Amino acid sequence: MMQKKSSMSLEYNSTRDKLLFSEYGRSIQKLIQYAKTVESKEERQRVVEIIVELIHQLNPQIKNVLEYKQKLWRHVYKMADYDLDVVNPFGEIPTEEDIRFKPQQVPYPQHNFNWRHYGYNIRVMIDSALKMEDGPIKTGFVETILSYMKLSYRTWNKEHFVSDDIIISDLAVMSGNRLSVADDHTIQVVTKSSQPNSNVNTFKVNKYKTKPQQGQHKNQVKNKPVFNRKKN
Repeated sequence: MMQKKSSMSLEYNSTRDKLLFSEYGRSIQKLIQYAKTVESKEERQRVVEIIVELIHQLNPQIKNVLEYKQKLWRHVYKMADYDLDVVNPFGEIPTEEDIRFKPQQVPYPQHNFNWRHYGYNIRVMIDSALKMEDGPIKTGFVETILSYMKLSYRTWNKEHFVSDDIIISDLAVMSGNRLSVADDHTIQVVTKSSQPNSNVNTFKVNKYKTKPQQGQHKNQVKNKPVFNRKKN
């Protein structure tokens, strides 16, 4: 008598439900679906709490974090398609509308400024200089503005020579001819390499380094007895 061959049914990922959280694995998602079929409410509550604790053990590096435990319960409700009759220990019952909520988009700041190669900060610096009283402080601040403008111009025009006359003329136009310097003024660009003591070695030198005495070899240590070998 011939025996019937047992057919093995293979389950492919294409036929399975969508995996919502890959970091938890498909087994956790199946356990959540099983918890929905438990008829007793007390038993269902106990099963879900065990599942949450199991998920928690999968990430031991962030234990004892209250916000993380709240997120786990929200994920459990999502894996249950928000159809899970259990008590959330944190009091909130997540809904599908909460997941779809998107914060308002923060608009990108736009400034109507024609001199974009100088940057908008130069516009703020010029406005501040126009409010200052005439004096050495204002003069120094204008010199800083010119230095910053020349540095910015040089950054965006590396292939061309940066003339001081162009920078001074642009400052006059941007300030409405209210900020100006002498025609033969030379703009000094302050950079890290041009600052004072920029080439000074900051490493401390050992002041107590002993120098070899006269007639003493460099490799010979001071106060170390020297034994002369007798030649045979």
